[in-house]
Amino acid sequence: SEWFDMGLVSKYGKEKADELKKLNKRTYQEIISNILGIKASELILNLDKEELEFAVKNNLKENDLIIGLNTGAGKRWQCKKLSIEKTAELADRLNKELNAKIILFGGPEERERNQRIKEKTKTDMIDAGCDNSLKQFASLINLCDILVTSDSLAMHIAIALKKKVVAFFGPTSAAEIELYGRGKKIVAPIECVCCYKKTCSKKPDCMGKIAVNDMLNNIKEILG
Repeated sequence: SEWFDMGLVSKYGKEKADELKKLNKRTYQEIISNILGIKASELILNLDKEELEFAVKNNLKENDLIIGLNTGAGKRWQCKKLSIEKTAELADRLNKELNAKIILFGGPEERERNQRIKEKTKTDMIDAGCDNSLKQFASLINLCDILVTSDSLAMHIAIALKKKVVAFFGPTSAAEIELYGRGKKIVAPIECVCCYKKTCSKKPDCMGKIAVNDMLNNIKEILG
């Protein structure tokens, strides 16, 4: 009941379910392990030798600071995406201020978007490509010291690979995500966060309220 009554099948109806979802402060792992009566454990993703070797290092050196950017979110959740302009600005500032090497991630639906990001940056980013298999995608994320990401598949993979993560949230629940002490959550400073709307007519929308400076400060804090 605790989990399902925050969803579309809620016995209270959608309006109450949305309210419960927004009020929830427990992670998905906490809720589900409590339902099952077990102790919650970390998510683990192991890559084999072949998968690890797929990630050609693109002239990356052992001491390079490698930061991945995964700021899209497919077509379904338009409000999860950080804008092309902010992504480009973040890439340039990470390169300039931290001397970081930037890897740009995305899926098939981000092909055009990622091309526009590359055109707007001064930084020579490494394009991870948009047609990788699931394990290939994971092996490329494994190259990163930090992944800056929307609430997306890439975020969950990075968490399971024990990577440092800076994740940003607007229409979905930040509380449900467990980073195991290895990351930072940036929640849009707007009252209607966790609305679970696929699109939004507000200008600026929740992602428009997140400042590049906030992302930079959280990344720097993780790096110490």
